[in-house]
Amino acid sequence: MHWSHKVTIVLLIIALVLALNYYGVFKAILKQFKAGKINEEKYVWVDAGQYFEKTTIELKKSGWVELKLKKGIRLPCIIVLNFTEVKYYRQYGITEIELIFDKKWKGKIETKEGTKEVEFTGIVYTTFGGRATVRYGNYYLEPRGLSTTGIVVLDLTKEKVNAHIVKVILFATGVYIKLKIVKIGFPRQ
Repeated sequence: MHWSHKVTIVLLIIALVLALNYYGVFKAILKQFKAGKINEEKYVWVDAGQYFEKTTIELKKSGWVELKLKKGIRLPCIIVLNFTEVKYYRQYGITEIELIFDKKWKGKIETKEGTKEVEFTGIVYTTFGGRATVRYGNYYLEPRGLSTTGIVVLDLTKEKVNAHIVKVILFATGVYIKLKIVKIGFPRQ
């Protein structure tokens, strides 16, 4: 192999790593490894059925579903999910979990014009690398990475706002998903 071919391959690998890093893939993967080491004794655990009317959810290929809540889920908390089945029908299938809060907070987003200060009203966990800013009415959802492999922990223990989750929306395009909301943990006082 000619030296220029080797250089081209190395540059392509570097470009791939930089692109994956830009879209937050590595951060989402690392976060999931860290999430598996939660000290369960630090939390008071409740069954997800106390908050959700339905704890097993299935989305077929495309669509969304608003998960009915019996009552608001207070923050800070940890929500444990189990993705039991995931099948991709498109190469770039996307899964999102939108958590809408009853309070808002100020933050910054990047736009074509530069940095813009906006109001956030929730968080969106997305398999699209955690970089896509989602608009929800006049407000925004703070983006974070999401893994859809096995047990997944949504860690909401470091939120700046003292609020309740009042709405949960599950969205999928090009993906069949079956998941179970296992339990919710609240930090011990």
